[in-house]
Amino acid sequence: MSLLPVETIDLLRFIVALPFFLYASYSDFKERLISTWVWFFLGIFAVGFAILQFPDVYSIIALLPSIIIFYEWFFEWDHKWVSYLFYAIAAGIFLYSLTFITLVVLFVVMFLMILFIRGMHAGKIIRGRADARALMTIAILQPLYPHFLGFPIFIPQYVEIMQITFPFVFLVLLYSAIAALFYLLFVFFRNLARKDTGFPEMFIGYRIPIDEVDKQHVWLMERVVNGEHVLYVHPHDHKKEDLDALRKIGRDRVWVQPKIPFIIYITAGLILAYLVGNFI
Repeated sequence: MSLLPVETIDLLRFIVALPFFLYASYSDFKERLISTWVWFFLGIFAVGFAILQFPDVYSIIALLPSIIIFYEWFFEWDHKWVSYLFYAIAAGIFLYSLTFITLVVLFVVMFLMILFIRGMHAGKIIRGRADARALMTIAILQPLYPHFLGFPIFIPQYVEIMQITFPFVFLVLLYSAIAALFYLLFVFFRNLARKDTGFPEMFIGYRIPIDEVDKQHVWLMERVVNGEHVLYVHPHDHKKEDLDALRKIGRDRVWVQPKIPFIIYITAGLILAYLVGNFI
């Protein structure tokens, strides 16, 4: 039995997590860096809330594999076998926890989500380690769909099934994608208002004076290659020579793509997931 009302725990989860994610978003936007301590300490809170909700010994044991895989990643071991040892311990506890009848599905899903997110990072689907850690933290922080103070607005009819087949961390990712889409629409309409048109660049970037490129966190979308003007939909780092070449062909305003950290979209997704809920 939960040590506190579940609604109270969910409210505390939201109140505690929000400052961490807002700080991470601000730090990544300004400094292009998020301290690993952000997720280290929020992970402690996440584990604490899980124990508050599921304080029995069997649940704590079933929680251990996720904790091990989550925190192992914070350390740089001199020998790779140390990581493998922790993986083996986590796997052993995980297999042992499968013998438990109560709550086994919940913690199986949590553990699989941790592995899935680490796998997405290893496969470069999620490029930033901080982004992957943020999602792993959410997987531990909110293993079930939240409910507090009348939020979220939408709760699925079969929520017990949905939170297993479509975990809360997936809901956060869905809203993150929606937030990114709305940003692209904002960029499109702003370009339209400024009469900066072009396909597809007006959907994914905007034009700024060429002298401002190195003063902002942006990707340069234009280049001069073999004497020809080229537009990049997936731009990469540029050099001073690239800007000089564009100036020589008379480009005083150029298309750029903003370097918006993915953690900002994750933060927006987290807020929407908590307040709006699952509308599927």
